Amino acid sequence: MNRAIRSNNLANLNVTGFRTDIGAKSVGTAFLSTMESLETRALSVRNDKTQFSSDPGALSVTDSLMDVAIRDRGYFIVKGPNEPSLSRRGDLRVDANGFLTNGASQTMLDGNLQPIQVPPHRVIKISDDGDIIITPPNAADGETQVVGRVALTLGGDIELAKADDGEIRPIDGSIPPIDDDVKLVPEHLETSNVNITEQLVLSIEDQRQYEINIKLINSAAEVDEGGATLLRMPN
Repeated sequence: MNRAIRSNNLANLNVTGFRTDIGAKSVGTAFLSTMESLETRALSVRNDKTQFSSDPGALSVTDSLMDVAIRDRGYFIVKGPNEPSLSRRGDLRVDANGFLTNGASQTMLDGNLQPIQVPPHRVIKISDDGDIIITPPNAADGETQVVGRVALTLGGDIELAKADDGEIRPIDGSIPPIDDDVKLVPEHLETSNVNITEQLVLSIEDQRQYEINIKLINSAAEVDEGGATLLRMPN
C-alpha cells in the first residue's frame, strides 16, 4: 500500500494545491508475549490509518487575475461529481456554462454552498477576501461589480481525511462552517506540498521494512520446523 501512496504523491508533484498522502507507518516490532513465556512469535506492528499532510505548499507568482492561493491554513469548499469537499486548488476559470470552476473542473461554491455563476464580463478577478469582482461588458473603465464570494473554511477542530475519491472531507461527513478569517493571495498559486526527497527516502525505508518482515517470517518458519523436529517420535 505504501508503495502505491509514494507513487501517487510523486505523480502529483506538479498538481496545484495537492496534499501529500501519508501512508501506514510501521511502529516497530512487538513480541506477542512477555519475556517469561515460551512464545517465540514476533510481528511488525502497523498503523494502517492513512492521512494527509496539511502543511502549506510554496506560493508561485502567476500574474493571472483568476489565480488565487490560500494564505497559510484554510480550504475552498468545492463540488465535484460527488459530495462537496475541501480543496486548496485556486487555478480558477469560468466554464462554458458560466460557472466558476477550478483546474480539476470542480465547481466553486459560495457561502450558501451553491454553485457560483458569473455574469458576462470584460474583466474578472478575485480579491483577498474571496470576492469575485467583474467589469461588465458595457461598463466604463474602472467600473466594477461584486457578483459573489467563494466559500472559504478553516476546517476548525474537525478531523479531515481523504475519501475514496481522493477528495478531502471531514470524517463525520459534515461541511465545516464558513470562515471569513481565511485570506487569499491574488495572482499566486500554491504548489503541491510533496517533498520529492522525503518521498524517495521513505520509499527506501519501506523496502527495508519489507525485507525485515520477510526475515521475521522466515525465522518463524525455521523455529516451527525446529520445534516440530524435537516433537517427532524417534523411529
